[in-house]
Amino acid sequence: MDSHATLDAQIPMLLDIFQMDAFDQHSITRKLISKAVQRLALLMLPATNAEMGRAYARPSLRENLSNNAGAASDSMRDDEAESPDVEVPLEMEAFVGILLQKLHDKDTIVRWSAAKGIGRISERLPMALAREIVLAVGDILKDETLVDNGLIDVAMTTEYSWHGALLCLAELSRRGMLYAQALRQIVPWVVRGLTYEIQRGDYSVGSNVRDAACYVMWSLARIPNPSSKRVFAEMSVEMATTLISVAVFDRESNVRRAASAAFQEHVGRQSAFPHGISVLQLADFFSVGIMRNAFVVTSRKIAEFDEYKHPLLHHLCTVTVYHWDLKTRELAVKALRELAPLSPAYVRTHLLPGIVANVASPFLAVRHGAITAVAAIAETIAVELVSHTDASKMVLDVADSIPARYIEDFGASLTLAALTTYMGSLSRAGWSIGEAQGKYFALFELAFITCKTVDDIVVDFTSFVDACNLTPDQRLRIVKHTQVASSGTSRESFVLAVGALEKPSDLELLCSLVAEGTTVEIRRNAAAALGQFCTRARDGGRLSITWEHSAILALSQGLEDHSVDNRGDVGSWVRKQSLHSLARIFATDSQTFQRLNERDDELAIRLLGQILCSTTEKIDRLRVAAGHMLEILLYEQR
Repeated sequence: MDSHATLDAQIPMLLDIFQMDAFDQHSITRKLISKAVQRLALLMLPATNAEMGRAYARPSLRENLSNNAGAASDSMRDDEAESPDVEVPLEMEAFVGILLQKLHDKDTIVRWSAAKGIGRISERLPMALAREIVLAVGDILKDETLVDNGLIDVAMTTEYSWHGALLCLAELSRRGMLYAQALRQIVPWVVRGLTYEIQRGDYSVGSNVRDAACYVMWSLARIPNPSSKRVFAEMSVEMATTLISVAVFDRESNVRRAASAAFQEHVGRQSAFPHGISVLQLADFFSVGIMRNAFVVTSRKIAEFDEYKHPLLHHLCTVTVYHWDLKTRELAVKALRELAPLSPAYVRTHLLPGIVANVASPFLAVRHGAITAVAAIAETIAVELVSHTDASKMVLDVADSIPARYIEDFGASLTLAALTTYMGSLSRAGWSIGEAQGKYFALFELAFITCKTVDDIVVDFTSFVDACNLTPDQRLRIVKHTQVASSGTSRESFVLAVGALEKPSDLELLCSLVAEGTTVEIRRNAAAALGQFCTRARDGGRLSITWEHSAILALSQGLEDHSVDNRGDVGSWVRKQSLHSLARIFATDSQTFQRLNERDDELAIRLLGQILCSTTEKIDRLRVAAGHMLEILLYEQR
């Protein structure tokens, strides 16, 4: 096409081609169409923008860094600027419409190409038309969105549209196209995009939307327009706290790092965020890269600043503890244990009622997160809660508010695990359980029967036993479960629970199971429970020399377990656990080996030989456990 006249003649035909359904089948063709549309539009517009040179987009460094409001207001009033007359072709509306439609495309490359095209075209249009495009892109975020009392509900939206709109806003922002009034309308929606997530079955969508929202925040910081600095000053606290909440509590590492980068850009260019440099040093690229460190360590340090304390707690208790991912929920509860003591009154009055309201939620992830969050709060700020009747009643009524079907049907194991955490937390914090002791024991019993992994349940059951003495009938029920299996793995689970008891008959049972258990899982769990039993008995002053000798003899027999089945050397599980339990017994008293040598020198010599043999095992973990045990004998025993 050698002239604009020739191009104008071909535009109708090209528009028909661009909108043909045949080209919508492949992402590459859709991307190429968006590129062709934007290039045709650029050919029909002036090579430079028609706005007074867009002076506000490239001011001097002194003007950008100035905090003088008067100078800022006099430098450039972009909201009131007048545009010179520019002839805009009628076809431009069709071109922009095609690109706006491409922002909804299901493929990222198409949305990204369309976003860049809209940014380039808007830069050459008169300001009035550019503002219409900004508003049109902002309207995409509002489609299918419900707003109730200032809360934006995105459950009915599509992540494609939000992602494309946010990418486009970022491109417009980079080019200085967002004027002050548009910022006031758009920033709240961008802030909502920072926490955008929609669950779809056992996964969620929205990480790309959150990443794009961080990109928008980053690009907003690079707008040197003085009027935008005033808008940022008005919204600085909300923007800063949301960015930091995402930087430390988001599941995806790339989103956490993007939020940290956006926060850094605002601190360096706008200087409006509270405690900007101090917080940035804590939430830098490397600190937020490791999920556990970001959740537990970095958040605790940032929460010491008053401006970030309550927003972090609010985000944690309204978003993260209900996350669909189990690991994320568990880390959120750990973070809550760190942050709750910083503001116990706020947690009690503002957060606890909302969490308790979700303990009976029909959604498993929400229910599990709410129960474990109540457990964390009840343990860490028990003094604050006990002094208020309404709060203590809410906490103690959690177990009663769970419908029976939630601990019997699908998801029962996760709900029971959360309830055992709750009961263990109450026990460790010294709450008065009273008549609920029987119901709590029944829940523990059901958890041991239902749950496949019971290590954490055993810890909570031990705390429960220490706080509430079991009745003889309850102790007998635990022992009976180790003899008759009522389900696939319940017998092995109850063997671990025996380690929390304290009778001589319990010790004899564990010793016999280490050597004669019918399955390798029972022998392994008996060895683990034996170490726990001896440690607890010694801490309580009940471990006699006879008990100690019997336990060491049984664990010595466990070191001779070389069982093999279709899973391989399964006896190594028993040998490794026996070494761990021996290390627990010997590490708590420096005279244990001396007493053993005086009472039974043959056993002492045999045990030392077994440990030395274990240091030559072909399995790495066994050699490590044997080396640790040998170190205890050589350096910690007299």
